[in-house]
Amino acid sequence: MHCVTRLVGLLACLPLFLSAQTVQAPAQSQPGASFTDRDTMQLLNQIRDGIDSRSQKKILSAFDLEKMGGGAVFKQQIAGFLAQSDLIRIHFNQIQTTMENGRGIATAQVEMEADPRDSNLLPVYKQTQLHFVAEKSPAGWRFTDVQPRSFFSRQP
Repeated sequence: MHCVTRLVGLLACLPLFLSAQTVQAPAQSQPGASFTDRDTMQLLNQIRDGIDSRSQKKILSAFDLEKMGGGAVFKQQIAGFLAQSDLIRIHFNQIQTTMENGRGIATAQVEMEADPRDSNLLPVYKQTQLHFVAEKSPAGWRFTDVQPRSFFSRQP
Protein backbone atom coordinates (compact mmCIF):
# COMPACT_ATOMS: atom_id res chain seq x y z
CA MET A 1 0.00 0.00 0.00
CA HIS A 2 2.88 2.33 0.85
CA CYS A 3 4.33 1.86 -2.68
CA VAL A 4 0.97 2.69 -4.29
CA THR A 5 0.73 5.92 -2.28
CA ARG A 6 4.24 6.89 -3.37
CA LEU A 7 3.45 6.10 -6.99
CA VAL A 8 0.29 8.22 -6.89
CA GLY A 9 2.29 11.08 -5.34
CA LEU A 10 4.95 10.84 -8.04
CA LEU A 11 2.33 10.76 -10.80
CA ALA A 12 0.65 13.83 -9.29
CA CYS A 13 3.98 15.72 -9.52
CA LEU A 14 4.68 14.60 -13.09
CA PRO A 15 2.84 17.51 -14.79
CA LEU A 16 4.87 20.00 -12.73
CA PHE A 17 8.11 18.23 -13.61
CA LEU A 18 7.25 18.10 -17.33
CA SER A 19 6.25 21.76 -17.47
CA ALA A 20 9.56 22.69 -15.83
CA GLN A 21 11.40 20.70 -18.50
CA THR A 22 9.69 22.50 -21.38
CA VAL A 23 10.80 25.98 -20.35
CA GLN A 24 12.49 27.46 -23.37
CA ALA A 25 16.09 28.54 -23.20
CA PRO A 26 16.80 32.23 -23.70
CA ALA A 27 17.19 33.24 -27.31
CA GLN A 28 20.69 32.60 -28.60
CA SER A 29 22.66 35.20 -30.47
CA GLN A 30 22.63 35.04 -34.22
CA PRO A 31 23.84 31.61 -35.46
CA GLY A 32 27.48 31.72 -36.43
CA ALA A 33 28.09 34.99 -34.57
CA SER A 34 30.61 33.34 -32.24
CA PHE A 35 33.65 31.35 -33.29
CA THR A 36 33.14 27.88 -31.83
CA ASP A 37 35.10 24.65 -31.39
CA ARG A 38 33.09 23.31 -34.32
CA ASP A 39 34.21 26.22 -36.52
CA THR A 40 37.83 25.61 -35.51
CA MET A 41 37.62 21.90 -36.31
CA GLN A 42 35.93 22.56 -39.63
CA LEU A 43 38.79 24.86 -40.72
CA LEU A 44 41.51 22.55 -39.37
CA ASN A 45 39.88 19.62 -41.19
CA GLN A 46 39.90 21.66 -44.43
CA ILE A 47 43.64 22.18 -44.01
CA ARG A 48 44.22 18.50 -43.19
CA ASP A 49 42.05 17.32 -46.09
CA GLY A 50 43.89 19.68 -48.43
CA ILE A 51 47.25 18.34 -47.28
CA ASP A 52 46.05 14.74 -47.59
CA SER A 53 44.80 15.36 -51.14
CA ARG A 54 47.75 17.66 -51.95
CA SER A 55 45.28 20.40 -52.90
CA GLN A 56 46.66 23.89 -52.40
CA LYS A 57 43.20 25.27 -53.20
CA LYS A 58 41.58 23.24 -50.41
CA ILE A 59 44.26 24.17 -47.87
CA LEU A 60 43.96 27.85 -48.69
CA SER A 61 40.15 27.75 -48.60
CA ALA A 62 40.48 27.77 -44.80
CA PHE A 63 42.22 31.16 -45.02
CA ASP A 64 41.14 34.65 -46.07
CA LEU A 65 44.34 35.62 -47.87
CA GLU A 66 43.09 39.14 -48.61
CA LYS A 67 42.72 39.91 -44.90
CA MET A 68 45.89 38.03 -43.97
CA GLY A 69 49.01 40.16 -43.71
CA GLY A 70 51.46 38.62 -46.16
CA GLY A 71 48.71 36.42 -47.63
CA ALA A 72 50.39 36.23 -51.05
CA VAL A 73 53.68 35.12 -49.48
CA PHE A 74 51.83 32.51 -47.40
CA LYS A 75 50.17 31.20 -50.58
CA GLN A 76 53.61 30.84 -52.21
CA GLN A 77 54.93 29.14 -49.07
CA ILE A 78 52.15 26.52 -49.20
CA ALA A 79 52.79 25.95 -52.93
CA GLY A 80 56.51 25.47 -52.31
CA PHE A 81 55.90 23.16 -49.36
CA LEU A 82 53.62 20.92 -51.43
CA ALA A 83 56.04 20.96 -54.39
CA GLN A 84 59.01 19.91 -52.22
CA SER A 85 57.17 17.27 -50.20
CA ASP A 86 56.02 13.83 -51.20
CA LEU A 87 53.91 12.19 -48.50
CA ILE A 88 52.70 14.53 -45.74
CA ARG A 89 50.98 13.33 -42.58
CA ILE A 90 49.46 15.89 -40.24
CA HIS A 91 47.45 15.67 -37.04
CA PHE A 92 45.67 18.54 -35.26
CA ASN A 93 44.64 18.40 -31.61
CA GLN A 94 42.45 21.40 -30.84
CA ILE A 95 43.33 22.91 -27.47
CA GLN A 96 41.29 26.09 -27.13
CA THR A 97 38.85 28.31 -28.99
CA THR A 98 37.86 31.76 -27.75
CA MET A 99 36.56 35.10 -28.97
CA GLU A 100 38.51 38.37 -28.62
CA ASN A 101 37.30 41.66 -30.05
CA GLY A 102 35.02 39.96 -32.57
CA ARG A 103 37.75 37.61 -33.79
CA GLY A 104 38.07 33.91 -33.19
CA ILE A 105 41.25 32.71 -31.56
CA ALA A 106 42.20 29.04 -31.76
CA THR A 107 45.16 27.08 -30.48
CA ALA A 108 46.01 23.59 -31.68
CA GLN A 109 48.80 21.14 -30.98
CA VAL A 110 50.07 19.94 -34.36
CA GLU A 111 52.32 17.09 -35.46
CA MET A 112 53.52 16.71 -39.01
CA GLU A 113 55.82 14.41 -40.95
CA ALA A 114 56.78 15.32 -44.48
CA ASP A 115 58.79 13.08 -46.76
CA PRO A 116 60.86 14.97 -49.34
CA ARG A 117 60.46 14.53 -53.09
CA ASP A 118 64.24 14.67 -53.35
CA SER A 119 65.60 11.37 -52.02
CA ASN A 120 68.82 13.13 -50.97
CA LEU A 121 66.94 15.08 -48.30
CA LEU A 122 65.74 13.84 -44.93
CA PRO A 123 62.11 13.65 -43.87
CA VAL A 124 60.91 16.53 -41.70
CA TYR A 125 59.15 15.97 -38.39
CA LYS A 126 57.57 18.91 -36.60
CA GLN A 127 55.54 19.27 -33.44
CA THR A 128 54.33 22.62 -32.10
CA GLN A 129 51.37 24.70 -31.02
CA LEU A 130 49.84 26.78 -33.78
CA HIS A 131 47.87 29.91 -32.97
CA PHE A 132 45.15 30.91 -35.41
CA VAL A 133 43.09 34.09 -35.75
CA ALA A 134 39.76 33.82 -37.56
CA GLU A 135 37.39 36.45 -38.88
CA LYS A 136 33.85 36.15 -40.18
CA SER A 137 33.53 36.61 -43.94
CA PRO A 138 30.54 36.28 -46.28
CA ALA A 139 31.72 32.68 -46.88
CA GLY A 140 31.85 31.97 -43.13
CA TRP A 141 34.74 31.86 -40.70
CA ARG A 142 38.23 31.93 -42.25
CA PHE A 143 41.67 32.08 -40.68
CA THR A 144 43.38 35.44 -41.19
CA ASP A 145 46.59 34.56 -39.37
CA VAL A 146 48.55 31.53 -38.23
CA GLN A 147 51.69 31.57 -36.13
CA PRO A 148 54.31 30.34 -36.55
CA ARG A 149 53.85 30.36 -40.31
CA SER A 150 57.17 28.63 -40.80
CA PHE A 151 55.48 25.43 -39.66
CA PHE A 152 54.18 25.02 -43.21
CA SER A 153 57.62 24.72 -44.78
CA ARG A 154 60.32 22.07 -45.15
CA GLN A 155 62.56 24.02 -42.79
CA PRO A 156 63.01 22.32 -39.39
